[in-house]
Amino acid sequence: MNTSANPLIRSGAWLAINLLMLMVWGFAGIDKVRSGIPSWFDGKFGPTFLARFPGLTMTFWLLTAAELAAFLLAAIALGRGEFIRRSTPIWLMSTLVWSLFVFLQLALGQWLTADYNGTFQMFTYFGMTLLMLHFVMASSREAARD
Repeated sequence: MNTSANPLIRSGAWLAINLLMLMVWGFAGIDKVRSGIPSWFDGKFGPTFLARFPGLTMTFWLLTAAELAAFLLAAIALGRGEFIRRSTPIWLMSTLVWSLFVFLQLALGQWLTADYNGTFQMFTYFGMTLLMLHFVMASSREAARD
């Protein structure tokens, strides 16, 4: 798709991707900070190696920090207005790459607890994020050529 022919299409798509990542990681991370470790967390992850290393409390807060980092990257991308520029959207691409690693963390937790439906969902989120990253990179190269 040649998005350079219509910069509004590229800008709109980048803005939508940016807002989606801001929403996903904002709600996930901020809710974890506000609510703390849920009561079911020990029951679900206690039998896994995560209970021994790095420990369930640390596992929860590392995941929370990863989600908040993704939220921060998305907020920086939005604040810099990368979606309206013709330059490479470094912060948006960083958000998407970091999101891949967060989805990887989430998938590991689902897999360790034999929640294969949840694992498949994370696989889907990972794949769609990779697709968004590919789109942003390709349309960024097109915009730079113009």
